[in-house]
Amino acid sequence: MPLQSRSNMSRHPEKILCTRSNILFKDGKWQGLKNTELDKYRKLIVDNAEFRPRDKLEEDPTYKQVIAQVILRYKDKYFLHKQENRAEGRLNGLCPLPLGGHIEEFDNQPNQDIIEIALLRELHEEVEIKAEIVSKEFLGLVYIEDDNPVNYVHIGLFYIFDIDSDNVHIKENGLKDIGFVDLDYLKENVETLTYWSRIIIEYL
Repeated sequence: MPLQSRSNMSRHPEKILCTRSNILFKDGKWQGLKNTELDKYRKLIVDNAEFRPRDKLEEDPTYKQVIAQVILRYKDKYFLHKQENRAEGRLNGLCPLPLGGHIEEFDNQPNQDIIEIALLRELHEEVEIKAEIVSKEFLGLVYIEDDNPVNYVHIGLFYIFDIDSDNVHIKENGLKDIGFVDLDYLKENVETLTYWSRIIIEYL
């Protein structure tokens, strides 16, 4: 999959949270989902956070862009949507299981949990949710190192929020509702999922 041109990437001058790869992986890299030592790695990311222009990071693997991701679960079903026309065109046409995105500089508030702030902001930007969050779980960190340029410069922090209703609908342009589906549906349609989602379903 080709990299975006510099002219396309220049549309993203906003500063986003990233961490130097040599700090993040000082004890070694992993492939897929890491679900051990989560407090350690969460603290490592927060303590070594930098905010750099997104358009400068898209082709710079010496940094990993940190993506806050939240999966909504109601009973035994998971909210799924389709990305149709977003700025990150390399994922258009695929179905993300999580909601979320970059952690931005304005998410950094004094004495506040920056990841929690970003998760909730992204959630309410992307969906209209008429449900209460009843529990939250940090599922793990996803990293894939392959020939896909999207994967190579990002790391995902995945959370599951259990909610008390399935009254959730996409409201952000470029995304489309699919709705709540069970695990069997996700496994049967795995090729339609985003790369990270294909990994995550094995741990649900």
